Amino acid sequence: MAHSHAENEKLSNFNLLNKLFYDHETNRYGIISILLLFVGCGGGIAVGMGALDHVVQLVLLVLPTMTALAMILAVAPMKAIVYTSVFAIIMDILVIVFNAIS
Repeated sequence: MAHSHAENEKLSNFNLLNKLFYDHETNRYGIISILLLFVGCGGGIAVGMGALDHVVQLVLLVLPTMTALAMILAVAPMKAIVYTSVFAIIMDILVIVFNAIS
């Protein structure tokens, strides 16, 4: 889909996500493959770092990870996929840091 320069400027000045993903439907499969890699590996590392021993940490990891994967499987809008995946990755990082500190 061809956009004029003015349309690209208007979209790219809206917010950070539009700057990064203004043509996200064209790049859908590339973005999804990267998010699958980070969500899946991040969750596995977080569980391996000690979340398997604590039910609360396991629930905090499983809910956002499965939500992100369900969004991808259901072919949800890209904005919903990106938001749930970023949330899952943030939860992974928080659990990894918490288990590394304690």
